[in-house]
Amino acid sequence: MERTNTSRTSKSKKYSRDAGPKAEATQGSFTTSDAIPWKPVDAKKHPGLMMSVVWGNPNKGASLILQKYPAGMKSGWHWHTAAYDGVVIQGNFTHTFKGAAPQTGGPGSVWSQPARQVHNDKCEESGDSIIAVYFHGKLDFIPVPMKAQ
Repeated sequence: MERTNTSRTSKSKKYSRDAGPKAEATQGSFTTSDAIPWKPVDAKKHPGLMMSVVWGNPNKGASLILQKYPAGMKSGWHWHTAAYDGVVIQGNFTHTFKGAAPQTGGPGSVWSQPARQVHNDKCEESGDSIIAVYFHGKLDFIPVPMKAQ
């Protein structure tokens, strides 16, 4: 099934989407899971990591995105300028706050990530993971060189 009423553009690893619900909107949209328009995040830095913008523009401000991690992928230690909230949709996903024990959960597990707090993410080996992430501001990724805890 194809998505209707989309307005997605992609320019050199930048992702955009019209802002969320608009007052003038006269028709909604529905996308089945097999029709999600996945795009690679950065094939060199994060091979296999895919994302799809649900609403907003992660290059400019708040947005809701889906991320698809291949089994076993680790993000590496990093932080973001904006706070975000995550929800596991599929698979087993581990989120680790710097200085804390790793937390692993399956579908329905949620976490909140404060702005500028160092953390690490991992899709467990049992299969691919899909997470929904609401960024409260512009999406960025600042790597932190540190040894595993």
